[in-house]
Amino acid sequence: MKYNLILVVIFFIACNRAEPISDAVYGLVPDVADAVPIEAVVSEPQHYTGTNVAVAGTVHEVCQMDGCWLMLRSIDTEDGLRVHAEMDKDGEYQFTVPKDISGRHAIVFGVISIPEEWAEAHYQEDAPGPRPVLSMSAVGVRVSPEESS
Repeated sequence: MKYNLILVVIFFIACNRAEPISDAVYGLVPDVADAVPIEAVVSEPQHYTGTNVAVAGTVHEVCQMDGCWLMLRSIDTEDGLRVHAEMDKDGEYQFTVPKDISGRHAIVFGVISIPEEWAEAHYQEDAPGPRPVLSMSAVGVRVSPEESS
């Protein structure tokens, strides 16, 4: 009887070992310990355009049809980055993301482009409402398993 009890206790201890949950990766994302915060990209986008860059932020919204785009924002601002999956030569998305990842921390990797209106100096003074959204043609996204706090 003692032997069976010991086996049961060992079994439950072994089953209770939780493996750390890792980030989910969609597309191609290198290990990016030096990802740029979304706040830095939004405040000075000209420093990050035209070259591959990794950007970290919170997923605010996801395409509910295909998961082909997402909005990355900081918690502090309404400005953000619209991230869309690159397409291959056949017109297919290189990757898609789950539709239920809003609120999670993500790192996106790709090339950022600035809308023409953003570059116009007078736009900030003349245009009411929020600025046009920056966009990224992404080759990959890394999403944390839990929501951002």
